[in-house]
Amino acid sequence: MLTAYLIAVVLAALALTRLPSAIRGRNMLIASSAAAIVVAFALITPDAYATLDRLSPIPNLVDLIAKLALFTGLLLAGTQVARAWNAPTTQRRISGLPGALVFLGVFLAEVVIFALVHTSSSAPDLVNNLGQPLVRLYSTLATAYPAYIAALLLPHVWKGRTSTQRATKATSMFLLVGFSLALVRFALGLITLALPATYYVGQVVSGVAAIFVALGLATAFFARIGRMRAAARQFN
Repeated sequence: MLTAYLIAVVLAALALTRLPSAIRGRNMLIASSAAAIVVAFALITPDAYATLDRLSPIPNLVDLIAKLALFTGLLLAGTQVARAWNAPTTQRRISGLPGALVFLGVFLAEVVIFALVHTSSSAPDLVNNLGQPLVRLYSTLATAYPAYIAALLLPHVWKGRTSTQRATKATSMFLLVGFSLALVRFALGLITLALPATYYVGQVVSGVAAIFVALGLATAFFARIGRMRAAARQFN
């Protein structure tokens, strides 16, 4: 329980670093992605989830909304990273038609499984019903989309780790860890299909992965701001 709150607070603090720029209408894509990911993790904190679930007409609908927010945040963040690394093919696979089909396919599959699962127990990721194979599939499938984004971007951030620019190198290292953990989380999700207890380790990995990705994006954001200020001083 404490871990869920800690992750939400850290992600929110990192997202707030984009707020001044977003208010001025700059870097809206990265600010929107950070906000969506924060919403996703905030919704599954115990108190927020319990309160919202009581107000929802459908038990655990909050979990589906959280997954939609997470997928949306990852799509926006992945688009930004692909754009920053000048990778149009990867960007198309994330936010072009192929990416849209993957996004919709995974989320619609989640909706179908959610509709088939019969549970009135309120818990994020339907964790109180992990004994049901469909619930374990529902949970594992949710880790597939982050793994898809991570697999597309890993080759690009891997190259960036040897950059002579400190900001680029730091950004690449943070993203490299975050994306690698996203793949580990998916692997743990597959193991969860047979060994439900693995799920809890996977949830910690998910949170740590999100923090490293957020750190990478924050590093890139501040480096860009620094370059803009340096250019402004040069022309002034």
